[in-house]
Amino acid sequence: MIKLLHLADLHIGVENYGRIDPSTGLHTRLLDYLDRLDEAISIGLSAEVDLVLIAGDIYKNRSPNPTHQREFARRLNRLRSAGVPVFILTGNHDISSSLGRAHSVEIFDALGIEGVTVSDRLRLHVIPTRSGPLQIIALPWVTRHSLMTRDEMRGASFAEIDFQVRRRIENFVVKTAASLDASIPAVLAFHGSVDGAQMGAERAITLGQDLVMARSVLAQPGIDYVAMGHIHKHQALGTVPPLVYPGSLDRVDFGERAEPKGCVIVELECGAARWQFHQLAARPFISIEKDVRGSSDPLDLVTTLISRHDLRQAVVRVEIQATREQAALLREEQIHALLEQAGAFVIAAVTITVERSSRRRYGAEPELIEGITPRRALEIYLNSKQPPLAPARTAALLAAADELIAEEKP
Repeated sequence: MIKLLHLADLHIGVENYGRIDPSTGLHTRLLDYLDRLDEAISIGLSAEVDLVLIAGDIYKNRSPNPTHQREFARRLNRLRSAGVPVFILTGNHDISSSLGRAHSVEIFDALGIEGVTVSDRLRLHVIPTRSGPLQIIALPWVTRHSLMTRDEMRGASFAEIDFQVRRRIENFVVKTAASLDASIPAVLAFHGSVDGAQMGAERAITLGQDLVMARSVLAQPGIDYVAMGHIHKHQALGTVPPLVYPGSLDRVDFGERAEPKGCVIVELECGAARWQFHQLAARPFISIEKDVRGSSDPLDLVTTLISRHDLRQAVVRVEIQATREQAALLREEQIHALLEQAGAFVIAAVTITVERSSRRRYGAEPELIEGITPRRALEIYLNSKQPPLAPARTAALLAAADELIAEEKP
């Protein structure tokens, strides 16, 4: 039996809803993600796993800064010092947006670190572990660059290019699965979307266009487990073999506030796989929403609502609907003080909607400077547009902004 720790969507470098920690000089949200990664690694080491499989998206963007690279390298060193090999599949946040440029985790392959495998192309790997070899069919995030530059594809529509990319991936999977050694456990590692999966906040931060694969293609005979990444919501889409998204390690924004975050321990044998989700102590995101227009004392009602939540160490937002008269009684500094007294880690926003016109209020000026990134400021602006933008349009604009931000960073 071979044991795996299945992780995905580490997103080291997410720095929204936080501030600089004076004791370390690091952003508190960076520390959140590193703490969750440490927690997942501890779970894996306690379970005596034979290999750690990371199904893509190590960093938040394609150009991680040296601090983010250093912190990830420290976690790799911890695993290798324990004798555990690591398999890294490249995701859409890892690959370069330009053909020929190195991707964000290529350095670990270039250094030739023993026991660390980086897979950035369609390929079958056989990884030695202390419990025996493991076959891994690698399906990293696939770009359209190489196909679009071929003479026969010049002038082809995006739909035709997508069809050709999908067809080539499907042919690779079917052919490779048929060639597997039946005496060795086999995993298919895939970073991308699968038909029927429940999408989440990853839509807003996706770099590149999704290529959705059919479950029937991934669930080939001979494959014991499908280790997936890219979608932040933990879910399983099949049983024979299991097709599992472990989900992201921590919450990116309020769209993920109800989702448990964690990692997966897998026990593999030829023809069988058992897996278990382990929830991690992700930072809570709490949204307090109320229409107070029928209340004679709106501030007292808001105070009661706040008292009903455990806000300790949470990222909190308050969204209130009120009349113009009530809005005059809802002083921002009072609500802010109530949230601070309740132990809120970050006050993301206080929004008071007054008779169809929105007025957004945020925390004190230092909070605004340190807690809201340019991307978050754009998100707030887009969400305030009247008439409202279509969700797909908002997601596309935010994805384009992420591309620009990634290219601007050194």
